[in-house]
Amino acid sequence: MIARASQHGWEHSVAEIAGYMGHATTNSGAFRAKLAALRDYGLISGRGEFLEITQIGRKVAIPETSEERVTALQEAFANTAFGPLYQESVKGSPISIESIGRRAVNRLGVAPASQGQFGEVFARSVVAARLAETTGDGKITLMTKPQTRQSDEENPESVGRMAGESRPTLGQPSDPPSPRPVVNQNWPLPDGEVRLTIAVARPLSAADFASIGSVVAQIEMLVAGLTGGESHA
Repeated sequence: MIARASQHGWEHSVAEIAGYMGHATTNSGAFRAKLAALRDYGLISGRGEFLEITQIGRKVAIPETSEERVTALQEAFANTAFGPLYQESVKGSPISIESIGRRAVNRLGVAPASQGQFGEVFARSVVAARLAETTGDGKITLMTKPQTRQSDEENPESVGRMAGESRPTLGQPSDPPSPRPVVNQNWPLPDGEVRLTIAVARPLSAADFASIGSVVAQIEMLVAGLTGGESHA
């Protein structure tokens, strides 16, 4: 979302931010949770009707170099409660994601019912910051130095500057990128999932995302019906 919004400037209304996220309104709990996360990571600032992408957010979205983006990701990671927890954790040996959640309950006052979710989000965040590797068995290995990954330049869904794209100059045309997903959201179901993917070769406008938000609202109604219908089957 930060990368898409940055294509249109550094300052945006709350409604525009919601549109970039695929939400039709600014009142939903899901949108508020995402907005709070962006604040926690230090990627946006402002408390009124307009929000600004911070210097950290700009470096994540449109970095001069891959190293600058990694540094910004680590700074964003350190802005949260995850930073101190990472610092005091064992490095170089696999540790369970579950144990991280338990430690958050004891050290940070996280509610016991949320410890599993905390551990999962911590794991995704520390890997995104290039400070850990996953082992695929419910464990991660924390590193003391950033881990470089070739897949970042090969994966078309990488956040920030995408594969093959040079740093854009606002207001100046650039070579059109190949179509890639700009919206890729899924809603899990007990026996499957509903997925919305939109791939275009140009940045979408705030109006485009507002329209997408209307579609998302209908999908959420569908998902609620499918999920609720299961109990009557």
